[in-house]
Amino acid sequence: MKVTLLFKSDSKIKMMIEDVDVGFVNALRRILVSEIPAYAVDHIVVYENTSQLYDEILAHRLGLIPLSTPLNVAKEVTLSIEKEGPCIVYSGDMVSDDELINPIIPDIPITKLGDNQKIKINCIATAGIAKTHAKYQTCLVFYKYFPVIEINKKCDLCGVCVEACPRNVLEIKNDSIETANIEECTLCRSCEEQCDLKAINVSYDPRKFIFTIENYGNMSIKDLIEVSTSIIEEKCDNFITALAGVAEHGQRR
Repeated sequence: MKVTLLFKSDSKIKMMIEDVDVGFVNALRRILVSEIPAYAVDHIVVYENTSQLYDEILAHRLGLIPLSTPLNVAKEVTLSIEKEGPCIVYSGDMVSDDELINPIIPDIPITKLGDNQKIKINCIATAGIAKTHAKYQTCLVFYKYFPVIEINKKCDLCGVCVEACPRNVLEIKNDSIETANIEECTLCRSCEEQCDLKAINVSYDPRKFIFTIENYGNMSIKDLIEVSTSIIEEKCDNFITALAGVAEHGQRR
């Protein structure tokens, strides 16, 4: 397997993965999206709520506030809110009993309090995975096959395919059609459909993928990749152990 970094920022990474099949890439995507443990508010204890929102609505809003998550997730964490109006209550008003676990975005509005309105709430955050509830999801992940664009000798440089491409992948250069940024190709085949001479063919490499991760801030992308690969390794080990058990049972019979 070969991995080439195409783009990296604090919240997004794009890489090219080669010499693997779609099963591996999709398994990595599914684990990143649904099996990375993260913290989220699971239930709340309401001591006072005279705001305009029912307790259930507040619980729903609080549960969807993303929380920072360290690599070792185990214990419950309490985040408390105590505010009196007139004011707007934001996610940054949540006070955690663990300095490592806090709202990632401090300016998410929770509710608006009028004169003499109060809320006093304890939010109990637990670690979970997005397979059980979407509030635990840590990132968005998607991939696509690496495009392959071939121009044959029938091409007369009319430029129709260049104009048809919605992502500006093609250009006329040095008396030929060339790809300017092939990673941006979405395999829509608009260029192929517009060419009456059938001079262009768009396909993909089945062993080469462009893989993109956009995190929500709960964990760094580096930590997300490390945890996901550890989960894949553990699942493979468990599968091999299970197969060995089946084989041993069959021999005994």
